[in-house]
Amino acid sequence: MYTQLMEQLEGQASQTSHAALSDEYWHMGILTADVRRIAAHAAKAFRMLPQREQDQVVLQLLGHGSDEAAHLGACLCGKTVQDWSMLNARHLTSMVRSFKGWSVTDLFCIEVLQPLLRRFPEALLELLSAWAHEPNQWMRRASVVVFVRKIGSSGEYTEAGLRACEQLICDPEDLVRKGVGWALKDLMQGDRAQVLDYVRSLRRRGVSSVITRYALQRVKGPERQGVLAIKPDRTSADR
Repeated sequence: MYTQLMEQLEGQASQTSHAALSDEYWHMGILTADVRRIAAHAAKAFRMLPQREQDQVVLQLLGHGSDEAAHLGACLCGKTVQDWSMLNARHLTSMVRSFKGWSVTDLFCIEVLQPLLRRFPEALLELLSAWAHEPNQWMRRASVVVFVRKIGSSGEYTEAGLRACEQLICDPEDLVRKGVGWALKDLMQGDRAQVLDYVRSLRRRGVSSVITRYALQRVKGPERQGVLAIKPDRTSADR
């Protein structure tokens, strides 16, 4: 099935040129809507495959090297994730370790990891905590981007989300710090008071403004200015 899916992608890309994103990652020039259309058409046949074969197809697509193939793998995985009877931490880690960019990381978080968080919360939270210490920046980003959008705004995962953010507030990678800020912004929708207090503490601790300014995107007026006016407290025990 992998070969057939790649033939469809290459067919969509036949009139476009590949654009390098890095030495090992590139765009085929295919619209996201077209990738999703291919996934939708292939979903029925994909779901009929044994679990082992599904996993193999997804890993091949994620490891192909193109952004579009990785997106197709994430989309197909998302269409079967509700069929999983258990969380296979080793296999899931292999998938996430193969990521090469932020876009497939975020898509996978929303379409695969968020449903898994609702079904297997304890097992996935333990796994996310481990990913926060991985050398791979996309695994670290995934460990917090799981808490964006509906998961964050639900208010059900505030404590877990804040713990995940805390592990990465000093991360050296800009795209990981932005992932932390995004998670905080959406977690604030679920528990404004607690998360805003946490952002204030980050300002006092001198944490990167990349995180705190992103977190405050929905906070306006004097309240926003008041938080941004907080200066690092170099004598504080929690700096």
